Amino acid sequence: MSEASVGRPVLQKLLTHGLGTAIVDDGYDQVGGIVVLAGDAVALDTPDRILRAYGYEGGQEYVDVVRFALPPLATLSNPASPDAGRTPLYPTGFLRDEAVVPVWELSRTRYSFGAEFWRIRADGEQKCLSSYGGVARGWRGAKGWRPWSTLVGPRARWRGTELAADVVGDSVLVSVRADAGPEGWEQVRPQTWSAAVPAEDCELFEVVFRATWQGVPVRLIDSGPEQARVLLLIDDADRAEALGADTIEPGVFEATVARSELADVQGVTNELAPPSR
Repeated sequence: MSEASVGRPVLQKLLTHGLGTAIVDDGYDQVGGIVVLAGDAVALDTPDRILRAYGYEGGQEYVDVVRFALPPLATLSNPASPDAGRTPLYPTGFLRDEAVVPVWELSRTRYSFGAEFWRIRADGEQKCLSSYGGVARGWRGAKGWRPWSTLVGPRARWRGTELAADVVGDSVLVSVRADAGPEGWEQVRPQTWSAAVPAEDCELFEVVFRATWQGVPVRLIDSGPEQARVLLLIDDADRAEALGADTIEPGVFEATVARSELADVQGVTNELAPPSR
């Protein structure tokens, strides 16, 4: 794990086939939902042990996980806490296994800089296949790349401009999409520019927009002039299916909706407190 993880807990996310494919094929950079602390899951070192712990059938040759530092501004909550209208996947607060592995729910965010994509095979071999180089560079070796969403993950105010941000040690890697980049910035890919600036020169924040769609609370995770991509803030699979939402992983549902169908849209800006001096 990179120096960016210093001082922050390292999490592990089990990838469904769909999420793993989205990273490899499209450079998908968003993460959320059920995670565990990587240190708590050390004993889960084969596909069968991992899948059994999550309540799935074994027999697979390998499973994929991502290990990453807790992203700035992201929150961890106890998914077993009482919450009206929710049925937690892990009601005890632990995975379903003899090993005592607490589960946490991560708010939707972007992977932190230096996140690592690992493959764990049936013979116990673990191999890092890729790492995440931030919003501009994406996943090393991925077949594709997609522009980042301004509605998910850290952003930075730097010299009066709001930019996508990746925290890397004592620096912030700021990135922008433009035909021509600022002077001295590196062009990482077409219309995509990036530069490292001192963290003390930046104000880090994230913007979270919530709304109601078809009577269901949602969070906007991407938006265009006519349509928006939303994360349903429910874990009722039957309700989500009835609405035609996509199942991203167990308990996580998204939908592409007309912006005109969204009601009660409200935004909040979460600021990262500057380090004490």
